[in-house]
Amino acid sequence: MVKPDLAFKKIGRAKGWLDDAEASLSRPAEEFLADVKSRDLATFYLFLAIQECIDLAAHWVADAGWKVPDEAGAAFDLLAEHGELDRDLAVALRGTVGLRNRIAHGYASVDHQRVHQEYRSGAVALRKFLSLVMSEAGL
Repeated sequence: MVKPDLAFKKIGRAKGWLDDAEASLSRPAEEFLADVKSRDLATFYLFLAIQECIDLAAHWVADAGWKVPDEAGAAFDLLAEHGELDRDLAVALRGTVGLRNRIAHGYASVDHQRVHQEYRSGAVALRKFLSLVMSEAGL
């Protein structure tokens, strides 16, 4: 399991970025898409929140001494394989990794309409994961 002090810091950052992203992403699509500066910042904050969750998963896997994941989403699969994470949650978290990859590798041409559509289910999965890590770390 992730060390409590590390988990505490990463969870705090992830929740903060997710809250900041949702402030814009929860607006109706037309408003979100029209406010370019807010839209871009919210998309970046969402990226950062997803990345923190990926990092937490990687730390959890490493601390457990399991095989090294070959890509970001595989850490969630390993957690599910070892019974630490529900398979459906792992699949949802893999979806957030895909969203993160689209943001990271094509930021100038990110489909913000798609980000707006996908963030709700992604945010639910991220928050579930963060709660699970908090519980496992005794926070």
